[in-house]
Amino acid sequence: MRLALALVCLSSVALADHAKMTNGRYPEKTAAWSKFTLKDIKLGTPLAKLAGFTCGPPPGTGGFATQDHSCVEFLDERCKGKRTEIHHLRSSADLPKGQTCFMDESNGATYLDRKFISPPLSAIRAIGTDTGAPLVYDIAYTFAADDLTSDSKLGKALVAKFGPPSYSNAPIGMSWTAGDVRLNASCRSTAGPTGEYCSLDVSDDELRKTEESIQEDADAQAVKQNAPTPPSF
Repeated sequence: MRLALALVCLSSVALADHAKMTNGRYPEKTAAWSKFTLKDIKLGTPLAKLAGFTCGPPPGTGGFATQDHSCVEFLDERCKGKRTEIHHLRSSADLPKGQTCFMDESNGATYLDRKFISPPLSAIRAIGTDTGAPLVYDIAYTFAADDLTSDSKLGKALVAKFGPPSYSNAPIGMSWTAGDVRLNASCRSTAGPTGEYCSLDVSDDELRKTEESIQEDADAQAVKQNAPTPPSF
C-alpha cells in the first residue's frame, strides 16, 4: 500500500512538509465539510488528530494487511468498559480475545466479545486517505432504526441540521450534496432483523483522489532521491 511505501521512502521532514501542505489546501471545501460534520468529526481532519478513536494497525504489522486507514469509536452502551479494536478480519481466528467491541475494517461488521452483532453496534467510523498523513474522507455513523420521512423524528432532526435533502426516498433514504461532498442517510434498507438500523455516511471522494495523487508524486520523487549514488565511469 502507498502508506507503507511512504513511511519507508519519505523522511520525517518530508512527511511533515506533506502535512503542512494539506492545511489550507481546500478552502473551497471548508463550508461543505463544516455543514456535514458528524458527531463533531469533519472531513479533511487528519486521522492522527481524532480524539477518542481507536485506529487499525499500520499495514503489514501484527499479521494484518490493512485495506483502509480506519478508526472507530463505539457509542453503543454495551461497549462501555470494553476494549475497542479494529482491523481487517481474515478468519474467525483474527477476532480479538476477551471483552471487546470489534469492527471488521473491510466491511464495517461489528462483534461483541467475539460474537457477530446484527443489527450492528452503534459506532462512528472515520476512513482516511491512503497517504503518509491520512486525512478523513469518509465518516460512517450507525444508530437505531427510524423512518426517513418529513414528519418522523429522525427526518425532522436531519432536516434541522443539514437542511432540506437533495433527494428523498421515503421511508428508507435521504441524501444531500454540496460540491464534491455527499451525505447519505439510509434506514431499514434490507429485509429482516439485520436491516433494523440506520446509517449516515458523509464522504468526499475527490479529496481522496487528490491526496492519493499527491502522495504518488511524492513517493516517485522520494524513490529518485533515495536512488544509490551511481558508480564512477
